[in-house]
Amino acid sequence: MSEWKLHVPDESNRITQYKCGLVAGQRVRLKKELMITSGGVRTGKACRAGEEWVVLTGITTDPVLWFRQADGERHTWADDAASVDEWFERI
Repeated sequence: MSEWKLHVPDESNRITQYKCGLVAGQRVRLKKELMITSGGVRTGKACRAGEEWVVLTGITTDPVLWFRQADGERHTWADDAASVDEWFERI
C-alpha cells in the first residue's frame, strides 16, 4: 500500500504564520547558493545567492515551510528559525 497522503488545505488547517517567524506573503532573499536535493540526492540544480523567494501558506497536517521562487518553482524548508536565518535574509 502507498504511504502517500493527500493534504488538502481549507480554512481550518492553514498555516499563515510559521514557528520560525515568517509569514505567508513575506519575501526573503537567499544568502548563499543552494544546491537542490530530492530525497537527499543532489538534482544538479542550484539557486543563486540573492534570489528572492515568497513565503507561501502551509498546512497544519504537513507543517513544513513553503517557498515559491520567482520562476514559480516551489520548495519546502524546515520551520526552524536558526536554519531560516542561516540561509535567508528577511526583506
